[in-house]
Amino acid sequence: MQPACRWASRAATVAQKVLRPIRFLPSGLIAVRGSHRSYPSRLHTVQPSHAVLSQRTCRTLATSSTAVHMDSDVAQLIKLIHDNPAQAVFYATGGGIQALTWLLTVPGASRTVLESRVPYAQSALHNILGQSTANYASVGTANSMAKAAYQQAAKLSPFGVSIVGVGCTCALMTDRIKKGDHKAFIATHTGSVSRSYSVQLTKGKRDRLGEDAVAGKLLLNALATACKLPGDALIDNGLLAGSEHLQEETTEIADPIDALLKGDVQTVEYSNENVVVDAPRGGKVYMAGSFNPLHEGHRGMLAAALTAQQDKQGQVEGCYEMSVGNADKGLMPAEEVKRRIQPFIDENLPVVLTQAPLYPDKAKIFHNSTFVLGYDTAVRLVMPKYYGGHDGMLLQLAGMSHLGCHVVVAGRIATDDQGESSFMTFEDVEVPEAITDLGLFSSIPESLFRSDISSTQLRKELAEQQK
Repeated sequence: MQPACRWASRAATVAQKVLRPIRFLPSGLIAVRGSHRSYPSRLHTVQPSHAVLSQRTCRTLATSSTAVHMDSDVAQLIKLIHDNPAQAVFYATGGGIQALTWLLTVPGASRTVLESRVPYAQSALHNILGQSTANYASVGTANSMAKAAYQQAAKLSPFGVSIVGVGCTCALMTDRIKKGDHKAFIATHTGSVSRSYSVQLTKGKRDRLGEDAVAGKLLLNALATACKLPGDALIDNGLLAGSEHLQEETTEIADPIDALLKGDVQTVEYSNENVVVDAPRGGKVYMAGSFNPLHEGHRGMLAAALTAQQDKQGQVEGCYEMSVGNADKGLMPAEEVKRRIQPFIDENLPVVLTQAPLYPDKAKIFHNSTFVLGYDTAVRLVMPKYYGGHDGMLLQLAGMSHLGCHVVVAGRIATDDQGESSFMTFEDVEVPEAITDLGLFSSIPESLFRSDISSTQLRKELAEQQK
C-alpha cells in the first residue's frame, strides 16, 4: 500500500472507532467534529508533505461516514466548476486543504481535477517550485505555486483543453501560540493572466478548521474566477468578518507573441481557441517548420508520423511547432508570425511557437518528444559545420537522445549533382556510426507517406496569382 493510502486508511480507522465524522488537519491530527479533543494520527512514518492522494482514495473518504460537512453554497459552486470545461492542478500548503476534499466530494471531479498535492515540508515545496523561497506564506510563493501547477496541468492534459494552475499557502492557527499573523494567500495562473488573493485573519476569531475553511472557500472562489464563472456564483455569505479585507492583484500578458519575441516566455501554444503560455508539453510528436505556407504535405507528414509512433508507443498527440527565430535571419516580425499561424487557428490545428531554431534546442524544451522532419532538414541536422565540428555535433545529438527525444524522417524527391531526381530517405544519408548507435533517427516508409509538394513552388505560384 502506498504511504498516502496508508495514511488515509489509518485515519479512517480512527474515525470509525470514535463513530463520529472527522476532519483531517494538515498538522497530522484528526479532529473529531462535535468534540474539543484531537486524536493523534500516529502517522509519523508518513510525511504529510508527500501525501498525494488519488481521486478514488479522496472521494472514498469524503463520501463515507467520515464525510466533512459542506455548506450548500460550496456544493453549488463546485457543481458549476465541474460543469466548466477547464481542468486544474492544485498545490496547497499550510491551509485550504478542505477545498481539495470538497472538490472531490461533489460528483464530476474527474472533469476538473487533474492532480492535487500538499507539499507541506519545505523540501517538498522546493521540489515543486524547483527553487527555495524566502517566505513560504506570501503572495510571491502562492504565484510561483500556481505557475508550477499550470505547467503541470499542461503536461497532464491534451491539446485544446483550458487549464488552470492553483496555488495556496497559509499561516494559520496551530497547536502553539503563534507570534505572527494568521494569513492566507491564494493564486491562479491561466497562462496570460495571473491573479492573487491575500487576507489577514483575525486571531482568535475561528479555530483551525474555521480558518482552513475560509482559505478553502477563497480558493474555490479564485478557481471559479479563473474559469470565468459569473461573480454572483461566488461564495460570499459571512466569509470574512470585521476588519478582514481581501486584497486582489491581477497581472496580464497583453500579447503573448510579443512576450515570446522579447524572451519573457519560452513557448506560446494555440489550440482549440486556447492560448497556453510558457507551459511546454513533453512526450508529443512535433512537426517543426516555417509553414510559409502551411500545406497538405505538412498535414500528411504529421499524420504519417503519428501513425508510425502509435505502432510503437500507443496513442500519442501531434502538434506543429514554429520557431520565431532563425539562426541566420534573426527574429521574425510579430505581424509575420501572426500571419503564418492564422491558418492553424482557422483550421483548429494545434501549433506552438518557440525561439528554438535548432533541434537540440527544441529537445531541451520538449523532453521525451518525437520530431518529424523532411529529408532536406535531416541532411542538415547531421552536418558537422552547423555544430562547430564533428565532436560538437555528436555532443548535441547525444544530448537530444539523453533527453528522451527521437527524430522521424520523411523522404522526398531530391536532385543530385547530375540533375537526376529520385526519392530519397534517411537511409540514403551518410551518418557517422556514433550517431547511428544513438538510435535517434528512424524513417517514415514511402508507403506511409510521400508528398512532392514544395513550399518554395507554392510561394512562387501564390506570387504569380497576386500579380
